[in-house]
Amino acid sequence: MRSIAATFAAALSLISAVQAAPRSPWHRPSPRKCYYPGWAGIKYMVIFGDSYTTTGFNDTMEQPNPANPLGNPPYPGYTASNGPNWVDFLTTTYNKTFIETVNLAYGGATIDSNLVAPYLPTVLSINQQINTEYIPVYADQPSFFPWQSDNTLFAIFDGINDVGNSYGAKNASLNGIIFAEYAGLVDELYQTGARNFLFLNVPPVNRSPLTTAQGASAESLEAADIADWNSRLYKLAQNLTDAYHDVTAFYFDTNRVFTEVLDDPCSFAQTCPYKNTTDYCAAYENGTPSWYSFNATCGIPVDEYFWLNSLHPTFRMHNVTAMEIARELEIGKCHGGSSLHYGS
Repeated sequence: MRSIAATFAAALSLISAVQAAPRSPWHRPSPRKCYYPGWAGIKYMVIFGDSYTTTGFNDTMEQPNPANPLGNPPYPGYTASNGPNWVDFLTTTYNKTFIETVNLAYGGATIDSNLVAPYLPTVLSINQQINTEYIPVYADQPSFFPWQSDNTLFAIFDGINDVGNSYGAKNASLNGIIFAEYAGLVDELYQTGARNFLFLNVPPVNRSPLTTAQGASAESLEAADIADWNSRLYKLAQNLTDAYHDVTAFYFDTNRVFTEVLDDPCSFAQTCPYKNTTDYCAAYENGTPSWYSFNATCGIPVDEYFWLNSLHPTFRMHNVTAMEIARELEIGKCHGGSSLHYGS
């Protein structure tokens, strides 16, 4: 695993806008070529993230195949949404063609466990997902997952735990250090042939029961840190497309979509059944026998709660998230060179 100093040296060109520093000689010219085939041309996805994203995939077991495009476990997998999550929906509901997805996300992940500790030391960080799972198994385009630069989307949805586990005692430079590591990891993916990227920002988890239970000051402090994280993530995506002229990047505003639903569940038909967007019911928090289970002590069925537990939304929110991601991926265009797409 790389040292933090080495990470800084490798990543300077991607984070220059974040740190207001001039681009370093690390910047290398690349051809002005577009590898993005349009959403309908994406045949493979490689996903990294945390509990909002994981489906419990094990890279030593069954790989994606026509019977299960996510490989293992059986659909929808082991999710934190009491049903399909955004990766499930994006792969099987809002796809335009058959997509095989390798989902290396791990519940509790942070960018690097040495920077922000996860809730358990066994949690695989984004660094580990890339360096101990993706690179050894998938980077060389194996016959069982023969992805190519021009038909594959790489997605990263992280930051919820980085923010949540550190915002209360964050020093002024921690986000800068994290994003130096983040940028270095993205560059590692680029060096393996990744050319199409999707970055999801941090949703308003300051409005989750976990944070609101701690009072207004905690909610405000976390909201400010989320805003800083999301601004840095956008700049990372922007710097990526500035540094490499053959990259297409999508910055998806998860925060906006979640906020719309929390403010008005009927902003989208899929989430209109939500009756409670502030609390959760303890009888549901560890999952239920069906996606629509009803326990009389909770007053309403589980799918009518936005929050399954203190931090995780139920599957309806994931449905909308995937739908909006697909919409952004559909309108993304190739322009013969690098491009950054930010849906509105």
